[in-house]
Amino acid sequence: MTYFNANETTVQKNNLKIKKYVDGDGIILEDIISKKEFEVRFLGIDAPEINYCNKIKQDEKELQVPAALLIKLGYLSFNFLKDQVNLGDYCTLVQEQNNLVDKYGRIDILVNNAGGYPKEIYKNIEHQAIKIWEWSEEQWDQIIKTNLRIPFLVTKNVVPVMIKQGKGDIVNVSSRMGRIASQMGAYAVAKGGIVTMTKTTAIQTKEYGIKCNAVSPGIVDTPGQRVYNHSVGQDGCPMGSSKDVAKAIIYLLADSPAVMTGQSIDLFTTV
Repeated sequence: MTYFNANETTVQKNNLKIKKYVDGDGIILEDIISKKEFEVRFLGIDAPEINYCNKIKQDEKELQVPAALLIKLGYLSFNFLKDQVNLGDYCTLVQEQNNLVDKYGRIDILVNNAGGYPKEIYKNIEHQAIKIWEWSEEQWDQIIKTNLRIPFLVTKNVVPVMIKQGKGDIVNVSSRMGRIASQMGAYAVAKGGIVTMTKTTAIQTKEYGIKCNAVSPGIVDTPGQRVYNHSVGQDGCPMGSSKDVAKAIIYLLADSPAVMTGQSIDLFTTV
């Protein structure tokens, strides 16, 4: 088996046939002439394994998420992949370059959508949130890293490109938990930080033709959220639509006034 990294150089491979799915984030392709097989992993997707194995054990320990829940999430991604890709189809594989600027010459849009939290953020079925003094440093750092540090690092590397080209649009995804008083501990703190980072970025980049705004959704109906709700006994929890979040992001990128920057669109009701 040859492993084929779809993120190295820009090349094109034809005469390929889709042979097999690899968990929820990859496929096996066969060159129909040489009969050689290539494994292609989709960048930006890191789905959990769908079988109990050493990797699941490692993820369970590092993420503090039960193996059963990880496998459920893996199957959600796996089933989504099967809906999008048909075994036996012929395809052309186009490899992209590592550097988007080298490939396309510019970066016009950045959407910082990293986020998440483990179910251990609640202590029991009554959903009594972990008290601020009960958080371990490891839990706190993990949530802050995922929800605040990673968006900062991406912004830090993209903004200089946008400054050079004299234009750019940034949308950060915060949360209702970052806009109101919340018991969600580090998650609420990180998402509140996203709103503040949005305002700071907007002030410091406005003169370069860059806009930076945020959207703050409530609970959004996604496969992962449904699994989480079930794991904490909240199957009947009312949820918003991911389409509404997408519409708000598109509005900020395409239709919002040129002077609109440093703002957060709240996608939840306060009544």
